[in-house]
Amino acid sequence: MDSDKRSAQVERLEVVETGRRRRWSEDEKLKIVLESLQAPRQVAATARRYGISRSLLLRWRQLFQPEPKDTAALCPVCPPKADVAAINE
Repeated sequence: MDSDKRSAQVERLEVVETGRRRRWSEDEKLKIVLESLQAPRQVAATARRYGISRSLLLRWRQLFQPEPKDTAALCPVCPPKADVAAINE
């Protein structure tokens, strides 16, 4: 019933070996992350240069991001310090 002459028929499927998954050391990850932070719009270019996905590089950037010093400012449901003092009394 397939009358479309443009449709291609697959006769053979070839499996391509991609090799083992690449393991990156913490030092290598940090070097790549620092390189991606050198200039704006460097994430995709850096990822391509090292043969990794953009999302993986963004995940590494989050991993190496310094933690904020004042976590109370980031907590939207934390009570004010005055309420905490009253609770502790």
